[in-house]
Amino acid sequence: MRAVATLLLDSLRLLRARALFWVTLAISTMVGVIYLSIGFTDTGMSMMFGLASFDHELLRKGGELSELLYIGLFNKFIVGLWLSWVAVILGLVSCASIYPDFMAEGSIGLSLSKPVRRVTVFFTKYLGSLLFMFIQVTIFTLLVFFALRWRIGSWNPSIFVVIPLTVLVFSFLYSVVVLVTVKTRSALAGVLFAMLVWFGSFLLNFADEVLYTYGYSGIPEEELYEDEIALRDSMRQWHKVNLTAYAILPKTKQTMELADRWMVINGERGFSTKSFTDLFVPEQFGEVDAEVDDAVRRNSVLYVLGTSLVFEAVMLSLAAWIFCRRDF
Repeated sequence: MRAVATLLLDSLRLLRARALFWVTLAISTMVGVIYLSIGFTDTGMSMMFGLASFDHELLRKGGELSELLYIGLFNKFIVGLWLSWVAVILGLVSCASIYPDFMAEGSIGLSLSKPVRRVTVFFTKYLGSLLFMFIQVTIFTLLVFFALRWRIGSWNPSIFVVIPLTVLVFSFLYSVVVLVTVKTRSALAGVLFAMLVWFGSFLLNFADEVLYTYGYSGIPEEELYEDEIALRDSMRQWHKVNLTAYAILPKTKQTMELADRWMVINGERGFSTKSFTDLFVPEQFGEVDAEVDDAVRRNSVLYVLGTSLVFEAVMLSLAAWIFCRRDF
């Protein structure tokens, strides 16, 4: 156990020694401060710590929509862009060289000379890599947590759900990096293959959203023409085919969208894209946004996380098998 703890601490030291760790932390802090600069006054909303402001009766301090707007900005922009994309990419680039460097002559010999099995060494290094994303996201989410208390006046621990979800998304993709780097010892190849899997997941998820939205629209069948009914039936069939193909890939976007189901806003569980979008666009888009809310919840948590974890388990099993059989 002591040897495992030593390996884990070595991984943390290596991560802290990497420039991208501090760059990512600095950018996360900057994004958090920008979010913190958004506030509410007695007459409306302010930005950049009061340098800019505008009046809005419903968005004033203590208004009924202020919490929806503030958490919506966090959920749709910060989580949707920063945590789901930029932070994950920086994490993959930062951690891609961990296994190739570790497997270099001289580095791994010292670790394998300790009374620890190879498979334990392999997964200890993997856990150490996941700590990179965990530390980054935790620090950032804590900043947002206190920002919500300051700006909205309430503690909202439900936002911490983004921490395990972001780490999970990172782990799904990082498992591909690990498999490729253990096989090829090329960090660049590992990142490229992970991005390819990510892109494939994005395409199939986009197809899933489109096919579900149009195939399961709430329009009654008696209000549709025959060709429209035939088209909708075709959409449903293709949705089933796409869902089967999508099952073999990690559900990166849908995993992050689980936060929409579990966040608490104004005392109620669940974030509504329709309610948030209605703050900015005319009400005629409400029906479309309602379908977006349905599409976000179209698949069960078991399907989203279960199939993704199976994918990760397969990647790591193959990588561990190659690692344990390789001559060092």
